[in-house]
Amino acid sequence: MASDLVWLNGEIIPMADARIGVEDRGYQFADGVYEVVRLYNGKPFTMTEHLDRLERSAAGIKLALPITRAALEDGLAKLVAKSDVRDGMVYLQASRGVAPRNHVFPEKPSGTVVAYCRALPPVPAPGEGFGAKLLAVPDERWKRCWVKAIALLPNVLAKNEAAGRGYDEAAFVEDGLVSECSTANLFAVANGTLVTHPVGAKVLPGITRAVLFDCAKELGIKVDERPLREDEMTKVQELFITSTTRELSWVSHWNDTPVGQGTCGPVTLKLHRAYRDRVRAQTGA
Repeated sequence: MASDLVWLNGEIIPMADARIGVEDRGYQFADGVYEVVRLYNGKPFTMTEHLDRLERSAAGIKLALPITRAALEDGLAKLVAKSDVRDGMVYLQASRGVAPRNHVFPEKPSGTVVAYCRALPPVPAPGEGFGAKLLAVPDERWKRCWVKAIALLPNVLAKNEAAGRGYDEAAFVEDGLVSECSTANLFAVANGTLVTHPVGAKVLPGITRAVLFDCAKELGIKVDERPLREDEMTKVQELFITSTTRELSWVSHWNDTPVGQGTCGPVTLKLHRAYRDRVRAQTGA
C-alpha cells in the first residue's frame, strides 16, 4: 500500500525498508521535534504554518534542520502525492541524527528527517458527536511547551491516566491554573468571550488555535488570552478542545461535573463551522 511509504532523509521508500541507527539522538535522548499536518481530500491544510512552527521548535532546541525548507516542502509534496491517504495526516519528525552517545551535541550532527502518511477516521460534523470528558491532572511537564518536542512522556502518562479512568483527555493544572490538555489546546466561552491560556512555557502555539483566532475576529467574537482558573471550569458556558487531527471537540464534563447545557454550545458551533469553511477554501474538501 502507498500509505506504507516513508520519506527518510530525502528518499521515499517502503516503511519495511526504513532504517535509523540505534544511536540516533531522537531515540536515545528524545532530541528532536515533530509536526502533524492534516490531509483533506489528499491535500495538506496549513502546511506553511506547520513548517514555520517546525523551524521555531528546531531553533528552540538549537537544532539545525539538515534539509532546506524548499527540499522539505518538495519531499512532503511527493510523499503525499504517492500516498493513498486522502483523509488523514502527515507525521514529520526531525532529530539531531546518529552520533556516539553523549549529552553534548555532536560537532557535526548528521540529522534525521522522517515523514509518513496515515489515514484518520472522519471528524464529527460541527456540533455533532459525543462531548469530550476532561480529567484534571497535575502539570509535571517542562517549561518549554511552546517547542513541539518528541519528548512527550509526561503527556503520554497524563493521557493514559485519563483514558484508564474513562476520560477522553487530561487537562493540566498547576497552582490552580489550567493551561492545556495532553494532546490539545483548551478554550472556554465565558459571557460570550473566548478565553484561552496564552502561548508560552506551558502552552503550545497550536495551528488550529491560530486559525480559530482569525475565525473569531471575522465573527466578531472577543478573545481574552488569560489563564483559566480551575474553580471556574464548571461555571463557564462552553468548553472545547482543539488540535490538528480533531479540529474542535466540545467538552461535556470537567472531571465528573457537566459543563454548559450538555450539548455543543453556540459559540463553539459557529467557530467549528468557520473552521470548516477555511478547510474547504484551502483543500476543496
